[in-house]
Amino acid sequence: MSMRFDQERKRIICRWEEPTKVVMNKKEGLINRSRMITVKVNDNGKLNSKDKRRHADHPMFPIIRRFNQMLNSIECYPKCENEHMCAICGTVHGVSPHFDTKRQSIVWLCREHLDNSPKLAD
Repeated sequence: MSMRFDQERKRIICRWEEPTKVVMNKKEGLINRSRMITVKVNDNGKLNSKDKRRHADHPMFPIIRRFNQMLNSIECYPKCENEHMCAICGTVHGVSPHFDTKRQSIVWLCREHLDNSPKLAD
């Protein structure tokens, strides 16, 4: 599972995979189905009330809320003004914040290194 803030769309995006049972030709198997929820963030840094109601019972919503609080604490709304560097290559162009649960911190990654986004423990 990974989580990041898309500054252009003003959304926190949370992705994960879950095993799903499938049946083909009377044979059962499991596939990893990719799932995603997005939560819109207003210009003042608050989560959209409609999205809060929709995802309130989701087990990942408390982590999304914590990530949003961290972004608020570094004054990342309406747009992250400070120049941040990609944690891998050091570029300052097109970087976005990702949530790292192991360190409980924000990691900045450029578009080229989105695949290196910290994975959340399931």
